[in-house]
Amino acid sequence: MYKNRKVAGYSEGIVSIIVNSLLFIVKYILGLMYNSIAVIADSVHTLSDAVTSLVVVFSFWVAYKPADKEHPFGHGRAEHVGSVIVGTLLCVAGYELMIASFRKFTAQESMVFNVVLVAIMMVSAIVKELLARWSLRLGSKYDSNILVSDAWHHRSDAIASVLVGLGVLVGEKFWWVDSVLGVSLSLLIIYTAVKLILTTSKEFLGYSPSPKLEDEIRKIVLTTSKEISDVHHIHIHKYGEHVEVTLHVRFPPNTPLSEAHRIATQVEKELKSRYSWEVTVHMEPEGASRSQKL
Repeated sequence: MYKNRKVAGYSEGIVSIIVNSLLFIVKYILGLMYNSIAVIADSVHTLSDAVTSLVVVFSFWVAYKPADKEHPFGHGRAEHVGSVIVGTLLCVAGYELMIASFRKFTAQESMVFNVVLVAIMMVSAIVKELLARWSLRLGSKYDSNILVSDAWHHRSDAIASVLVGLGVLVGEKFWWVDSVLGVSLSLLIIYTAVKLILTTSKEFLGYSPSPKLEDEIRKIVLTTSKEISDVHHIHIHKYGEHVEVTLHVRFPPNTPLSEAHRIATQVEKELKSRYSWEVTVHMEPEGASRSQKL
C-alpha cells in the first residue's frame, strides 16, 4: 500500500505535468493568434493544473520522507501544505484573468471564429476529462485529498474548454461572449481554489470523525471484550497516510490492571488490522468522574 500510493502520486503528477504543459502551449499560442482572452484564460487554467501537479509530485516526495526527531509522526501533512499552496496560486491567477476579461469587455473586443480553435478546445476537454477520471480513481483508491483535488482541477479545465469552444462558435455575432466567458472561467478558478483551501484547512485544524465511523469503532471495541462497558473520547489525527487514534474505554473497577492492559492491547491490534491506524487506548474504571480522569 505504501509503495503503491507513492507511485500513484508520482505517476499522476508527472503525466499531468506533461499533458497540461503541451495543452497550455498550444492553447496559449492560438489565443494570441486569434486575440481571444477566453482561450488565453483557459490556457492559463491549464498551466495552473501543471503547476498543481508539480506541487503534487513535490508533496508526495516530502510526505514519504521517513519520520525523524522533529517529525515523529512523519511528513504526511506535506500533502495538505501543497494543496494550500496550489489554492493560493489559483486565486491569484483567477483574479488577474478576471481583470483582463473586464478590460476586454470595456473595449468591446469580439472573438474571431476559427474551426481550429473549436477543435483544440474539444480535444482539450476530452483529454482533461480522462485525466480527471484517472486522478479521481487514484485519489479514491489511496485516500489522497491532493489527488482528488487535482482531479477536480482537470475537470474544471475540461468544462472551461467546452465553454470556450462554444463561445468561439458564436463570438463573432455576440462580441461580449468572449469577455463574459473569461470572467466565468476566472470565477470558476477562484471557486475551485477557495474550495480546495477550505477542504484542506480541515485537515490542519482537525475535525471529529463522522458519526458512522464512530459507531463502527464502538462496535469493534465493544465486541473485542465483554469487560468493556463504554467507549468515548475518540480522536483521529491524520498525517497523510499515517493516522494516530486515541480513545478511552471503561472497565469494571475490580478489573486487574494486567487484564485491562491485555484487553486494551487487543483493541489496539484489532483496529490497526482493520484500518492500519496507530491506536492508543486509555483505560478508565467505571464511574470515574471528569476530575479523576484529568
